[in-house]
Amino acid sequence: MLEFAAYFPLFILVATLALETFFAFIAAERMEHAARAAARAAGTEGVAGAESTARAALPSWLSGADVAVGGNGQGGYYTEITVDFPLMFPTPGFDLDLSRRVEMPL
Repeated sequence: MLEFAAYFPLFILVATLALETFFAFIAAERMEHAARAAARAAGTEGVAGAESTARAALPSWLSGADVAVGGNGQGGYYTEITVDFPLMFPTPGFDLDLSRRVEMPL
């Protein structure tokens, strides 16, 4: 029982870090997908339709993301999505942003 009590906090810490890392990778993957869809839409529908496409492609738990769409200066379009690092257990002083940028040529 004493060994369990000694190792249990360490186990909880490792499990929490693993879950936080997993959710960060899931958020990055979802943001990448939404940015690609928006950049593709910018090429066909223009910049106005691209932002709504990106917001529709994001899951509800990433709805607070900042979406920027524009021309990349080389005849194509870019989409950049930035969101606060999604934490299951918010920690004061841990202010990181996740950002994904996708450029699509015409």
